[in-house]
Amino acid sequence: MRSSRSRIVLARIGAGAVLLGALAAADACWLEPRVLLLEQAVHVPLIAPRLRLVHLSDLHIAGDAPLLHDLLRRIAAARPDLIAVSGDFIKDVQDPAPQARHTAAAAAFISQLRRLVPLAPIYGVQGHSEYQGEVVVALRQAGLTWLSDEGRRVGPGGSLLLLGLNQQVGIDRLALAGRPPFRLVRQGGQWLHLARLGSPVRNFYRHYDPAPPARDDASGPLAWSGYDAVCDARIDRETAGAGIEVHSRYVLGEDRMIRLRRMSREDDGTGTFSLLVHGSAFTGGAADRLDTGVEPRPGRWYRLRLRTRVEPGVVKVAARVWPVAEAEPQAWQAWAEDRSADRVTAGTVGMWGWGGGTVLYRNMQVIDPAGTPLLADPVSGPRRPRGWRDEARGTRLELALARSPAVPPGTPRLVLSHTPDVVLEASQRGIEAVLAGHTHGGQVRLPFVGAITTRSSLGPYYDLGSFDFAAPNQRGITTLFINAGVGTSLLPIRFLCPPRFAVIELGR
Repeated sequence: MRSSRSRIVLARIGAGAVLLGALAAADACWLEPRVLLLEQAVHVPLIAPRLRLVHLSDLHIAGDAPLLHDLLRRIAAARPDLIAVSGDFIKDVQDPAPQARHTAAAAAFISQLRRLVPLAPIYGVQGHSEYQGEVVVALRQAGLTWLSDEGRRVGPGGSLLLLGLNQQVGIDRLALAGRPPFRLVRQGGQWLHLARLGSPVRNFYRHYDPAPPARDDASGPLAWSGYDAVCDARIDRETAGAGIEVHSRYVLGEDRMIRLRRMSREDDGTGTFSLLVHGSAFTGGAADRLDTGVEPRPGRWYRLRLRTRVEPGVVKVAARVWPVAEAEPQAWQAWAEDRSADRVTAGTVGMWGWGGGTVLYRNMQVIDPAGTPLLADPVSGPRRPRGWRDEARGTRLELALARSPAVPPGTPRLVLSHTPDVVLEASQRGIEAVLAGHTHGGQVRLPFVGAITTRSSLGPYYDLGSFDFAAPNQRGITTLFINAGVGTSLLPIRFLCPPRFAVIELGR
């Protein structure tokens, strides 16, 4: 009898566990990511006139969805004075067709938001998902104002300085960002320029930018316009990404450049050298051919040639890639035109690395259309090449402060960033408040534990909501607000972390 009762109890416990598991799965896969939407009310007592701001983050839009329509309706009902978005507008994929659909859906969302709240300007910063120029241009044309490491006066009488930080450009002081991977290494009896890549995976750039007289100076190599860039590159494994860029404005704090790059698709080891434009869009339509068709073999040197020609109303781009041991192809393998108003007409050259493994570089050359060398640098030898810069000319916040309009002393400053890590630097500088996202609130939270990970160097304690940091300003505080966001990343689930947006009251 006792054994029979025990079996019944165990069976009931098992059935209850199965039921709880099914309910948790339904919540994580359907209820939270697709139905629930929380509105978070926040007050930041700045010493300034009141301003109502709607803060969005991590939308990760992949298409039309009822949750997005609910979000639009509730934003309009909040009657904000300003809307700020902390990046990751779209669900990022590498295949062009779904990427175009996701971009169109995100642009439609911004367009509807502009129509529903016509008097509230929409400001946004690039997160990790907005690295393709076509995405940036589409959202700008839909009504979004991008802030790329720069500031704008907003609010009544310009009473607040909004500093937008671009996740694609620059670093944050005091935050863990990974050491720049560029080194010199001796191989085969010669010194070579190397990028040893690894964790964390991020874009690494090195640009030619010798001793500018001022942080915002755009003379010298920044004024180079229409030229050939040639460089040799070698990868040691299929997962390594490599490339060069021209017409680059990166060192100024702008994500604007033209790239010839190769990266592994979904880390499966496949990938060819192709053209990519940042901050603008190739507009030649069907005439464009962006892919060279050349897939590099590890351990073999390849020569990359990227040509630009600047003509009235258009920037023409052509590229070819070939093994160094073979003759240069006579025909261009990839080409494109940029006729948009955002086209990048001048800028310096650089090298790029991404992913895992090692990339070697040598023999960087820049040649103008008349055949005159502008740069002939072997980027090799026993000493670090002179004139090359691993990052932008300052941290993201330094650049934004330098690229802002003058404001009266005591004007409160509000930082809009994708990641929250910048708060450490912002609090030292006396910034009044930081709005960020990226963490998704953990996306999956456990009872009595909270967020398992936030993918932030601040650690899982700083997962979502408001936090105060000591600061040398009138309040003595820098307020950090982390938005848990609306969409999902990696896995399409949320658990104990529903989508949310924030209505923030700034001012007394």
